[in-house]
Amino acid sequence: MKKVFAIILVAAMICTLTACTKKNVETVTEEETENTIVGGWTKPDSTEVTDEIRELVAKATEKLLGAEYTPIAFIGSQLVAGMNYKVLCAITPVTPNATAHYAVVVIYKDLEGNVEITSIMDSEAEVLAGEGMLGGWTMPETTDVTDEAKAALEKATEKLVGAEYAPVALLATQLVSGTNYCLLCEVTAVAPGAEANYVIVHVCQDLNGNAEVTETFDLVAAE
Repeated sequence: MKKVFAIILVAAMICTLTACTKKNVETVTEEETENTIVGGWTKPDSTEVTDEIRELVAKATEKLLGAEYTPIAFIGSQLVAGMNYKVLCAITPVTPNATAHYAVVVIYKDLEGNVEITSIMDSEAEVLAGEGMLGGWTMPETTDVTDEAKAALEKATEKLVGAEYAPVALLATQLVSGTNYCLLCEVTAVAPGAEANYVIVHVCQDLNGNAEVTETFDLVAAE
C-alpha cells in the first residue's frame, strides 16, 4: 500500500512540474512577442542612436562613394548567424547644394565583426531639420515618440479606413498655428496576413486639437 501511495505521489509531482514549466514557457513567449516584428525583427526599447550604431553605420558605408549616411533612429534588430540591424538614415549626396532624404538601411554584422549593407528602403522624403536647415523645423531631443505626437497621429488617422498607423520614431517638429510632426510609421493594411510597411508621415495639428495627415512618403527597396 505504501508503495502504491509513493507512486501516486511521484506522478502528482511530475504533473505539477510539467504544468509549471509549460506556464513559464508561455509567459516568456508572450513577453518576447510584445516587441517582436514579423520576420524575427525585434524593436528596441529606445530608437536613440548609440555610439555602437554610429560606428556600425560608419563602417558599413566607409567605402560607399557619392553619399554620406547619417544614422537618425535605430528601429530594429534580428538575430541570425550574427546580427542584422535596421537603421533610419539621412542620406546626403556628395554634390553642391544637395538635399538629404530618409532611407531605412539594413546592416548585417557577422560573427567575426565584418559588416555590410544588405538592403536599402529609399524614400523621397526630405530631411526637414538639422544643421543649416530652414523652415522652422527642428529635430527633437530624442527620436522616441512623445505622447503628444502619438495622440496627434491617432487623431489624424482615426478616419482613414483600410490601414493602421503605428508611430516608430519622431523625426522633426514645427511650431506654426499649432504643431506639425514628421514621423516614421509602420502602416499595416487591415487584411489577414498583411505585413507592415514603413512610411514617413507629416501630421498637422491645429490649436483646437484637430489633426490631419498632410503628406506621406513610402519607403521602397532601392534599385
